[in-house]
Amino acid sequence: MLSRTVDEDPRVALLKELVDPLRLRVIDRLGHAGPATVSRLAAELGVSLPQLSNHLRRLRDAGLVSVRRSGRQAIYELADPGLQQLLPLLDSITGRVLAEAPSPTSPPTVPSRTCYEHLGGEIGVAVYRGLRERDALRPRADGMVSLGPAAAETFGALGLDVEALDPGRQRLAFECLDSTERAPHLAGALGDAVAGTLVGRRWIRRTPGSRVISLTPSGARGLRSALGIELTAR
Repeated sequence: MLSRTVDEDPRVALLKELVDPLRLRVIDRLGHAGPATVSRLAAELGVSLPQLSNHLRRLRDAGLVSVRRSGRQAIYELADPGLQQLLPLLDSITGRVLAEAPSPTSPPTVPSRTCYEHLGGEIGVAVYRGLRERDALRPRADGMVSLGPAAAETFGALGLDVEALDPGRQRLAFECLDSTERAPHLAGALGDAVAGTLVGRRWIRRTPGSRVISLTPSGARGLRSALGIELTAR
């Protein structure tokens, strides 16, 4: 069988649409948080409506997103459910590559933030690492995450009944690469639930009007006891 040339390979055309940072962020946002209107996407991604509309048109023409009407609103969503697997897989591969690459000699100090509705930054990476080390979670090569044998006990120590969690249309758990920490944190319905639980217990404090989060003294003690991780309250 003759091999395909680069110009004939349809994978190249698809990947060209994702090489643009904004289009990749659109796919990432829709995969994490589900369908959204154009105005909501523009606000969350911090871009103008005309700029976003041009990129949405390209994604729609490429068959990567679809649009439906609800009254006067245009709502965008991923056109193929398989795209939900693409970003976790890409994050997983990128994370493994970064782990082998030399680390920056003086990494910048960046406050922890939420990533969509889950924990990111130093706090998110540390919590996910602690859950893996307790065998509450087991990452897979495709970027998805499975519950481990110690899931019920470990999540219970955080105040979360993992067995009662209903992910709905969300994926339960997958890795999300944290670019500032060069390591993954936990995303999906379970990642959102962990964040909500720790905020509810006042272990994590949100900064009003921003995505910045900080660890409280009770949170530092609680995470040390539940997950064996050492973080400094700020």
